[in-house]
Amino acid sequence: MINHTVLFKLKEETTATQKQELIDALQALGEKIDELKEIQVKENFSDRSKGFDVVLYSIFDSKEDLESYQVHPAHVKVVGENVKPILEDILVADIEY
Repeated sequence: MINHTVLFKLKEETTATQKQELIDALQALGEKIDELKEIQVKENFSDRSKGFDVVLYSIFDSKEDLESYQVHPAHVKVVGENVKPILEDILVADIEY
């Protein structure tokens, strides 16, 4: 099993609507990509967040499934339309268990 976790730091001028659209678009990938076994996308409320606003937590059966997800047209579209325009920084952790 693979856990793919992503922290998104959004640009200061990002609106609440843009943030929610990002969360909704990423969350909806669970219904569009078969290799994606579980996904949770939520706003980060920690006071130790270092400015990372949104957290994506996802599960895949294998590294190959994660690689397929990363190039899947639905994922590529969300990254291009919802993530990149408002992204200041990103942190990714992939672990196998």
